[in-house]
Amino acid sequence: MRRFRFRYQNLLEVKEKYEDIIKRKLNEAQIKFEEAKKQLDILEDNKKKYQESINLNVKKGVDIGYLRMHDLFLMNLKREIRKQIEVIEVCKDEVNKCRMELMKASKEKRIFEKLKEKERENFHYIEKKEEDSLIDQLVTFKNYKSN
Repeated sequence: MRRFRFRYQNLLEVKEKYEDIIKRKLNEAQIKFEEAKKQLDILEDNKKKYQESINLNVKKGVDIGYLRMHDLFLMNLKREIRKQIEVIEVCKDEVNKCRMELMKASKEKRIFEKLKEKERENFHYIEKKEEDSLIDQLVTFKNYKSN
């Protein structure tokens, strides 16, 4: 009895490996995105705490030089927050790009898997037909021999 061999098995394996690579790439992009969001949260928390600290010092009474220095620091912090928001957008675009690529790779792999399943079914159908034909020949031969 013959064994089933899918003629595009190498291509299917390549598609599976490519899909795994894209999954890893997506995972890395998601981790980078989450880290960027955490960094933004830290910056915003720092900004809020710093503003509260300035407000307390203003109530106590401070000179204008102190306020100017802290205002410059606060402006720098706001600039960093804007940069981090841009980084988050880039990371988000990368995650979306990876998702689309993964969907495409999965679709290509599924096509080959379906083709493999159809070929397997066809192989089993042909095997069954050959087996039935062989059984018919044996029965015919026995009947012929017994007469």
